[in-house]
Amino acid sequence: MGGQPRSTLLALLLALSGGCMTSEQYSEQADDEVLPMLEETQAATLGDRESWMQQPEPAAQVEPDEDDGHIAPPALPEPPADAEHVTLSSSLKTAFTSSREFLNEQENLYLQGLGLSLTRYDFGPILDATIAALWQDDEHSQSQTSVKGLLGVTQILPQGGTFGLAGTLGGTAIGGVAAPGLDDPSYDSSAIFSLEQPLLRGFGYEVSHEALTQGERDLVYSVRDFELFREDFSISIADDYFSLVSRRQQLRVLQQTYEDSIFDQHKAEAMRLVDRNQDEDVFLARRRAIDIENQLLSEQADYLEAVDRFKVRLGLPADVPVVVDEDEPPYLPVSLDPDSAVAVALHNRLDVQSASERLEDDERHVRIAADALRAQLDLTVIGGLAGDDGNPAGAFPDDWNTSAALALGLPVNRQAERNAYRSDQIALDQARRDYDTLLDEVGRDVRNLLRQIRTIELQVELQRQQIAQERRAVAVSEIRYEAGDVDNRDLLDARASLARAQNDLIRLLAQHLSSRLRLLKAMGVLVIREDGSWAT
Repeated sequence: MGGQPRSTLLALLLALSGGCMTSEQYSEQADDEVLPMLEETQAATLGDRESWMQQPEPAAQVEPDEDDGHIAPPALPEPPADAEHVTLSSSLKTAFTSSREFLNEQENLYLQGLGLSLTRYDFGPILDATIAALWQDDEHSQSQTSVKGLLGVTQILPQGGTFGLAGTLGGTAIGGVAAPGLDDPSYDSSAIFSLEQPLLRGFGYEVSHEALTQGERDLVYSVRDFELFREDFSISIADDYFSLVSRRQQLRVLQQTYEDSIFDQHKAEAMRLVDRNQDEDVFLARRRAIDIENQLLSEQADYLEAVDRFKVRLGLPADVPVVVDEDEPPYLPVSLDPDSAVAVALHNRLDVQSASERLEDDERHVRIAADALRAQLDLTVIGGLAGDDGNPAGAFPDDWNTSAALALGLPVNRQAERNAYRSDQIALDQARRDYDTLLDEVGRDVRNLLRQIRTIELQVELQRQQIAQERRAVAVSEIRYEAGDVDNRDLLDARASLARAQNDLIRLLAQHLSSRLRLLKAMGVLVIREDGSWAT
């Protein structure tokens, strides 16, 4: 027995020494535990990965042209006959029915309404029905079986009180199932009402029904936020669609430029054979063709990737073939009085309305927080009838009993409530400043959008004039090139300038449409239909 204390002491010392490890020892202990586990899991998960990996089939070889051995750049794949044609209208309609982004926002709004349904339920009449059975037995007494049923209802009152009604009916038998009849059964019943009413702190509809009030207002805010999301979503889908249209048109211009460069290359080579060109001209024509070919290949790949991203955003499978119809962005010049546009925005915008009503919420929160600083005086009244008898008919409740109580809680410990009240006051001051900032930003955004649109419209007119000039320059360069007055470089530069001007116009038209829609949204006059299109 003498060795047991020593062994116990040794174990205690070892435990104490193990509990005083350094930080490095803790790290080593963690490494010893985790690293083998990671190695084991990696070996089990990735050890035979190559045995079940699949490899893609090689692509078909592209045969070079027989004449010069040149491999022509791949054109955009031809869509099948049953490919889905994508227009702005169909894009919006598909996005508003299938887009995962849109469906998530729609379901979030539904969940907000679902939460309010529970809050409204809590403030309505709440029924309670219960049936309970109890059987008990021990060696010193007879077994006993009792059954009781309860049916009740509670209701929160407009002034913050809670009123309840309940009725019970029960029976008890001595001996139960094992030894029935040892004693006559007894029955009891009751009808009870209760009232709990705060008279100071917590009195009144505003305080007692805050959860219901805020829940209903939050649903209004969520509906407005969802509508604002629909507006932004519709505009962004239109932006993506016309971005594809612009890219497709730019590809067509680039394709034509490439074909022109190949023609010019062949022409420069032919003219060199008859000594009408220099070697430098041939070199420049070939380099020009190669540069445009590289640009064309890059733009084609970017365009196809953009189409796939657009399909995924619409909720379409990535492998569904589509054809993007090249609708030109509608161009509608904007002419509005800035002051009138700002006034309309302040009146119409949903976010301004929500901000104003949230400011009212903050003011209400301050009043409710101030109420929590008051003394608490609660009135409780309980009354009812009860009865019991060995016969069910005689157990009808006929003995009444009533009690009333007042409980006064003095405001001697209101530290948490004081801090909450002061926090709500500060939050209200911040909300007022944020609201004023929002009003200023609304005016700034509307005026800025008007300036942007005006700038774009001037650029559109200038760009159209530029295109007309570039077309005349190309025509003149072609005539002078045929006459031998200019070299190939001048003709190539003229065509490149025309292509850039055409691309810039496409970009400006799409930018103008997007800015115009954002202006309508900023003024609160953009109405989105169910199919995602806009009414204005």
